[in-house]
Amino acid sequence: MKVCHFIASRGLGRGEFYIDLANELSGSCEISLLVPQGAHYLERISSAVSVHQYTSGNSRNNPFLFWELARKIRRINPDIVHSHFGKATEIFSRLNRVLHLPQIATKHNPRKGKIFNHLPHVIAVSNRVRETIAGDDVRVINTGITPVPVKPRSGRPGRFTLVAVGRLDPIKGFDLLIRDLALLDIDFQLKIIGSGSEQGLLENLISTLGLERKVALMGYREDIPQQLSDADLVLISSHSEGCPVVALEALFYGNLLLSTAVGNVPEILPRELLVEHGGFAGKVMEIYQDYDRFRQLFKQEQSELQSRFLLANIAAQHMDAYRQVLDETAGI
Repeated sequence: MKVCHFIASRGLGRGEFYIDLANELSGSCEISLLVPQGAHYLERISSAVSVHQYTSGNSRNNPFLFWELARKIRRINPDIVHSHFGKATEIFSRLNRVLHLPQIATKHNPRKGKIFNHLPHVIAVSNRVRETIAGDDVRVINTGITPVPVKPRSGRPGRFTLVAVGRLDPIKGFDLLIRDLALLDIDFQLKIIGSGSEQGLLENLISTLGLERKVALMGYREDIPQQLSDADLVLISSHSEGCPVVALEALFYGNLLLSTAVGNVPEILPRELLVEHGGFAGKVMEIYQDYDRFRQLFKQEQSELQSRFLLANIAAQHMDAYRQVLDETAGI
């Protein structure tokens, strides 16, 4: 089977699950990646994956883009095209009026994406994302990860250590998280790992609230699994997500996770570990005062759910989806 994954985004260099998926799938079938030239995730792509970069302007209305993509896809000659996110899915859907290839598309978040309502074969990364798609033939296949070794921490740190991970973007809710935690009357340190457009705004907020000693913007880091393992508590403060990678990473590396009810997090965490904006300070204090009980609660979730989110198992579900699409196309 020859599968071409089409991505119309240059990405941020981390969290691109579709790259990890392509790498994993390359052990089971022939995988090609069709991506914009200079994508930030190129170094992460396995040598077993064939990479095809396009150079045309990345606009839905650029005729040169459609011409270039058609040439490259014909050269790849895939059995099926797997598009990711709304932009790539819409572009290929238009192009496919000429190419007539089997297509499956993944919706990675609950925002935007009317194009997914009109396709016969769609994957949603969580049940919440599934609810935003009008079509009937929608599979829910979660994001997955391949765990890496981390060093076990030697006892708990002296300060109560919190870590949050994500691009510095309004949708991640880091500004509200910082304001919430400013109300905490304990000795804590919050590490926010990531980079993005809100860097200056968050730096000013930290300074205004006098939290320079308690909140640190760590920038982009490669050692996130170890950072999660070393922290007392992982926090997710997003307003919207599809299947947040950091939640899965916390399942494998973290000691405890507290999150807003975004994406598939309510399927992972018990109600006691879900929180709304404005409630982080109170909930963190409750956890701080009864840490061992909450830690044991989360540990039980870890033991029950880890296998569900192993990338190898997620890749196998994608292979099943591809076979179903090809069988239906062939009229079997």
